[in-house]
Amino acid sequence: MFKNLFQERRRSHAVKRLGVLDTLPEPAFDRFVHQAALSFDAPIAVLSVIHSDDQWFKAAVGMAVTCIPRDNGFCGHTLDHPGVLECCHPEVDPRFADFSIVTGDPFVRYYIGAPLTLLNGVDVGALCVLDTVTRPPSSPDQRAYLLGLARQASMALEARGDLWREGSAA
Repeated sequence: MFKNLFQERRRSHAVKRLGVLDTLPEPAFDRFVHQAALSFDAPIAVLSVIHSDDQWFKAAVGMAVTCIPRDNGFCGHTLDHPGVLECCHPEVDPRFADFSIVTGDPFVRYYIGAPLTLLNGVDVGALCVLDTVTRPPSSPDQRAYLLGLARQASMALEARGDLWREGSAA
């Protein structure tokens, strides 16, 4: 329990330092979701940041909402998970079967996500791909590519945070 509280405090502090909450979409992050969707030939990809009880989308393809409750999203399960988290049948997986995006529109039937890990080791969100059709498990190359994109997105988030802090200190 204390480990989880400590991790959540570190995550909350790290996300605040990034300065991305409640900001407009930025092309620097759009490219990651476009590449993820393209590489998996999937209709939906999101770059999410987890803060408190919310899962906030900094960039998205195929998803119109910008924020959902953390406990109704896949990406929170990807945090602090080594490597990628993949679910080929979320409609029967007890962790995900009751999610509104599984039981209702867009009827998600596949999920894969890689954590967004900052240089200090804190996972602040996930780069995820979702599909509305069931698919087989991803290949090792697809998993490696998604992890690589997530690393790049993490670096972009940190660089943006550095610039934001420099600008607010001036």
